[in-house]
Amino acid sequence: MVSQPALGLRETKKRRTRQALIDAAMRLYREKGFEGVTVAEIAREAEVAPRTFFGYFETKEDVFLGRGDERLERIVRAIHERDRRQPILRAVRPVLLQDREPTMAEHAESGPGLSDLLRHPSITSRLRERWNRWEDLLAEAIADDVGASLDDPQPQVVAAAITAGIRIAAAAAQKQPRERNRIAEQVFDLLAAGLGRYGAEPPGGQRKSPRKR
Repeated sequence: MVSQPALGLRETKKRRTRQALIDAAMRLYREKGFEGVTVAEIAREAEVAPRTFFGYFETKEDVFLGRGDERLERIVRAIHERDRRQPILRAVRPVLLQDREPTMAEHAESGPGLSDLLRHPSITSRLRERWNRWEDLLAEAIADDVGASLDDPQPQVVAAAITAGIRIAAAAAQKQPRERNRIAEQVFDLLAAGLGRYGAEPPGGQRKSPRKR
């Protein structure tokens, strides 16, 4: 197994600060509930300035939902760096199976579960907004990679299928945490039945040039 590179001092500090904010939000959530917690209180509990909070999370809801933008960046990188003969779905699959970043609820045994968090309309709305944004960005990245035009529906369909698969696997894994990888494998096996060859160059085929940025 390939060892992970050691984190630099800056990255280590960033992770500690992020974790401190998550832990602070967790404590306050248990004491006051979601509506009773403010960003200022979370920052004060974590001993940082409110502006520091927004350097890590865009909204209060995001501290509960995890770092989706970084997840998307890893997916896009896997698409662009794959062997050109490799289908897109096969390239992103190991990235998603290895990505075990927990939500705030999974950082403590007594923390809220996803179903509890989604009782709050603002969290549900924010989660939907984030998924829509990620789907659009993923569709654009796929279109760019395969040289498709902006109005080609195929990259949009692929992006929608991948993001839907991630959502379904994540929701199921919340109910069965120990089955996370098995559930994800089942989801991607099903997607592969229809998307298994998308994005792969045919033997001896000519790949379209990526769109100019």
